[in-house]
Amino acid sequence: MRHRYGRLIKKDNIVVFPGALERLIEKGLDAVEDTDYAEAVEAFGQAYHFDPDNTRILAPYAVSLYETKDFPLAKEVATKLLHSGTTDYLDAMELYLAISIQLQDYEEVEMTIETLLEEDIVPPDMMNKFNYLRELNKRLSYRYVREDLEPKQLDAFTMEEFLEGTTETQQKILAVFENSELDGATKDLLSQIVENESLHPIVITYALVLLRESGYDEEVTVRKFGFAKRVIPVELELPSQDERSVDVVNQIGLLFEKDPTRMQMAIDASLRYGIVAYPFCWDGFSTTEVADAYVEYIESMFTGEQVIATELNSLIRSVDQQTDR
Repeated sequence: MRHRYGRLIKKDNIVVFPGALERLIEKGLDAVEDTDYAEAVEAFGQAYHFDPDNTRILAPYAVSLYETKDFPLAKEVATKLLHSGTTDYLDAMELYLAISIQLQDYEEVEMTIETLLEEDIVPPDMMNKFNYLRELNKRLSYRYVREDLEPKQLDAFTMEEFLEGTTETQQKILAVFENSELDGATKDLLSQIVENESLHPIVITYALVLLRESGYDEEVTVRKFGFAKRVIPVELELPSQDERSVDVVNQIGLLFEKDPTRMQMAIDASLRYGIVAYPFCWDGFSTTEVADAYVEYIESMFTGEQVIATELNSLIRSVDQQTDR
């Protein structure tokens, strides 16, 4: 009895026998397993040319294209994968979003993730992945000034003009000066931004880090969440990299040792605090108190029960809510 390979495929007047197509697919899969993505792209590329709707090709081909940095074609294939209905939708979406970030399609990524979260499509065990993608997307988008935002020098802005911008616009203006040599006028304006309590805390953090990186050694007063502190920027650690923040993360890890999902959520929340509240670091509370408070905070997200409104619990919630604004 003759072995049945399946249907014949005809493309551009060329007949491709199923056995040949199967060999290409197997060759591509073997290459992916060996992390030889260039070889995988070559094999899958031939197979895709003749049978672009073959669902066995789409996922490994999209991954291989991503690894070889052919992002435009990777997005085309990932789009087919999303619409194929033959794979885990959220896994396919995660890949699609990662590719879109590489293509700098930041607005699309933000709107897509926002829709997924609003419609409760993302299960709790995948929230960390999508929140990470969202944060990465935001951070990268701030590094690129869009064509409609003229890349002026910061010292060409008055403080009044800076205050007129949205929080997003202000961050984009500051992003222009990462890894740049700052002159005296720019540092003076950054110090004004740092000392302006009316600005979003993340903008103050950004300006303070820029001063730190520039070696600024004069005192500035930072006011956030009802606290005030005089600091010398060059003497500060980077956000969440100070010894206290590290101790809190380690303590959270011990408390959530048997629940990695809650552990990561609590650690992420503590790291967000380190960025948003910078340079304040749970002053007046012990490491144990802080770690326990994050355990309560994360547990409340799962149980729906209200956390007792202590000073520390209220502070943690208040700071964390700033990341959604």
